[in-house]
Amino acid sequence: MAGTASAQSVGIKAGLNYGSLTGDDAKNHDYRPGYTVGLTARYGLNELIGVQTEALFTSKGAKHSYSTNGTDIENRLRLNYLDIPVLLHLQVSGLYFELGPQVSFLLKGKQITEVSRSNTTTTTETDITDNPYPIDFGYAAGIGYRAPSGIGLGLRYNGGLKKLDDEGSYEGRERYNTGFQLTLSYVPGYNR
Repeated sequence: MAGTASAQSVGIKAGLNYGSLTGDDAKNHDYRPGYTVGLTARYGLNELIGVQTEALFTSKGAKHSYSTNGTDIENRLRLNYLDIPVLLHLQVSGLYFELGPQVSFLLKGKQITEVSRSNTTTTTETDITDNPYPIDFGYAAGIGYRAPSGIGLGLRYNGGLKKLDDEGSYEGRERYNTGFQLTLSYVPGYNR
């Protein structure tokens, strides 16, 4: 296999993450915007096939809004992870497809609650870093285009395979991370 490797390229990527939760106990959750930034490395086995690994700091989570007795309540879940995907990468004339597993390490968790009555809004922030499982397992699938200059634009879907909650009020419930990423990247020497 080492004899067929054609290139190794390392670059940077950043973009928007549009995350939410899925599962039986997350039916009323909406998408929440976040961000992702990090490093990407592609090991080309030949001109068509490669393996891509990344280390990405990603802001995930969801929001949930409802009203009761004239009071509007919005709960925002912010979960910051270090995502490590390992993807099979297929490239044809700049167009690429990627698919593979991902492991995510929780760095920080926060629950933000805004309660609005009449003209008054109260905001409460709670550290919930200990409530979700510290490690999440999932998958990633994406499509994109990379120009000969090394600049690329990609769209990726991330899905969780492990229940999110370990402790707290959602312990034992069925909630999983999910989200879409739109990223811009630069990988010099990508098309070698």
